[in-house]
Amino acid sequence: MECIVASKLPRRSLLVATFLVCNAIFSHAIEPERVVSQVAASPGVDRSVRRDLNAGRADDAIFLLRHQLSKDPANAAAHHLLCRVYLQEERWPEAENECARAVGLAPSNSTYHQWLGRAYGGAAAHASLASAYILAKKVHAEFETAVRLDPENVSALSDLGEYLIDVPRILGGGAAPAEQIAQQLAPLSASRYHELQAKIDEKKSDFSGAERQWKLAIQGSHYPADQWMNLAGFYADRKNFPAMQQAIQNGIAADPGKGPALVQGATLLIEKHQDPAQAEQMLRQYLASHRQSVDAPAFQVYVQLGNLLASQGDAADAQQEYAAAHALANDYAPAQQAPRG
Repeated sequence: MECIVASKLPRRSLLVATFLVCNAIFSHAIEPERVVSQVAASPGVDRSVRRDLNAGRADDAIFLLRHQLSKDPANAAAHHLLCRVYLQEERWPEAENECARAVGLAPSNSTYHQWLGRAYGGAAAHASLASAYILAKKVHAEFETAVRLDPENVSALSDLGEYLIDVPRILGGGAAPAEQIAQQLAPLSASRYHELQAKIDEKKSDFSGAERQWKLAIQGSHYPADQWMNLAGFYADRKNFPAMQQAIQNGIAADPGKGPALVQGATLLIEKHQDPAQAEQMLRQYLASHRQSVDAPAFQVYVQLGNLLASQGDAADAQQEYAAAHALANDYAPAQQAPRG
């Protein structure tokens, strides 16, 4: 899967805001109960688009949304959903434009501000250094607005807290403001609170405290597969690969539906050069499952699988995966730029 790679501090600090590319793809990417807007898309279009998004059919979703907007250009919900498709395809300018339109049409919608912040984050990760700082301030402002409009928007609180952990003080970041957000999260979601607190502890280099918090996040989750994969990521960063492998196996066991947590675990195995056969199996299980979702768009996973196969010298099968990705998302650049035989 294509990930945003941040080589300098401003880019690394904005990673959390880049929606569902890289690690952010696997956590808090969708909050269905908060997508209902003040200006709703037509019910039929809305249901069809959501089916397409869950199945990774980006081209079909874009077609439906553009058709809806040709009839109703002031439909905030359609602009918002189109933004999210463009973010999946890593088309940052188009995403930023559509999210901004949704906010302009429905300025009191917390979710729309949150996703505009994510769109700014995606743009920042690919901008010049000067532009990245300007966009970082916009990310911060949108996340804060999202929380102000809805103090119980758990996903927006998490985004804001993670942003504050990663950005330097000159941009308003730091452990202290992040801890304030963690306290706001505590009564709303135990798992999100412990996840944020774990990241704060990591920032402070309190790794034993962070490990404890990751484990508490597992205990506080109704669907602990994601939290197990997050713990696996913590072990991976510490180069504790046996513990990483065990956490991944626990995550698989907690996810009988073969959902997007499988992709997170497979990504860790690939990035850390551990057990590529297991990673391939996990990606294939996800693509064959009934629990594909916007958290791990199928076209991105096809490219990831293709890259894994290509790295193992299996060019023919890799081409099949790239073709599958291209069929779902014609404008997804990594599928177009994938190595050809």
